[in-house]
Amino acid sequence: MYYMSKQQKERYFSIRGAAAFGVLMTVATVLLSLCAAVATFWLMSKLEERFWGNGARNDRRAAVSDDANVSNEYGGESSPYGGRSITSETNVSESRFDIVEEAPSAAPSSKGQNYRDYAGTSAPTRPSSYYISSSPGMHTLPDGFPYSVENASTDISYFALTFDGGSYAAAAGEILDTLASRGVRSTIFVTGAFIRRFPQIVIRAYEMGHEIGNHTLSHPRLTTYADNMTQSTRPGVSRQTVANELEGAAQMLADRTGLRFAPLWRAPYGEYNRDICRWALDAGYLHIGWRQGRSWQQNLDSNDWVPDENSSGYRSPEEVFDKIVRIASHPGGLNGGIILFHLGTERKQRSQQVHIILGRLIDTLRSMGYEPVTVSDLLYRSNIDLNVIALRQNE
Repeated sequence: MYYMSKQQKERYFSIRGAAAFGVLMTVATVLLSLCAAVATFWLMSKLEERFWGNGARNDRRAAVSDDANVSNEYGGESSPYGGRSITSETNVSESRFDIVEEAPSAAPSSKGQNYRDYAGTSAPTRPSSYYISSSPGMHTLPDGFPYSVENASTDISYFALTFDGGSYAAAAGEILDTLASRGVRSTIFVTGAFIRRFPQIVIRAYEMGHEIGNHTLSHPRLTTYADNMTQSTRPGVSRQTVANELEGAAQMLADRTGLRFAPLWRAPYGEYNRDICRWALDAGYLHIGWRQGRSWQQNLDSNDWVPDENSSGYRSPEEVFDKIVRIASHPGGLNGGIILFHLGTERKQRSQQVHIILGRLIDTLRSMGYEPVTVSDLLYRSNIDLNVIALRQNE
């Protein structure tokens, strides 16, 4: 057994003490360094807020919150003009169409002011990037802004269900119920006559989150297409004619429902040309058609408006369903598509009313990877910012 002398023991414990002291000093140094770093970070943060306010912090967050910011500015979720469910809210900056809490006779003013109210002041703009050119359904002015859209960008797997309300509403209730059961929002174009006869249907559609577009006051023929198969402006139709029709419908909507239109319109009978659409843009509305084609098999018109079974334009509900699904079955075949239906029907037999396929059609298209959205949402996803309409008014 090894025994240490007294001197050896003193030397041994002296060395151990020095080592322990060195370890303690190292730990203390590390802790002091960490404390100093935390204190420095806290001090710099305070100085940043003192001299720059919240701007610098927001800049740091911007890189990870762009999507959330866009969603919040437009009212929520995926839709740019109010993705959350809209019921009875009346906040001007949050709702999509803005219920007017004042006297309903306070009509929207012309030249796009109704859209500035409708969109809210926080909506972002994209004045240098108006449209996606990958769709032949975009008809544009020399400055690149579209004057009519029949099909949005073919790069996106979204489509829009649109419904025209002229003077009939026989299918409206069932259509709205079907859309609600699938959580789908559509765009509905209504005339002054429809608003006058069925204001509660318009209000119900709005409260369910559907987008309300302008279909003119009296549903007039604007071109000579019915006479000579050309889209020449009909004699007597002028810039003032178009403005009166659109503003008259807006006045009717305000008077009967207290609502404002989205900055979208659809020409009666699908009759329009560049001049007519430019006049409508000056009044604050972008024209929205539906996908055209060389034949009925290639377009997205449901032909639900043809009541006579002996007519060459008559199509059964199953024919309509099969056509749209066949178009969608091609890769990207329905991308950016705008589909035309109507709220009214003159078909007496329920089995021949086209709207009965609507729920099954939505389910099938979703299973194929397509998602229905409003026209405004479809345009936004196609890089078309409708706020530019209001900006154009101020140029």
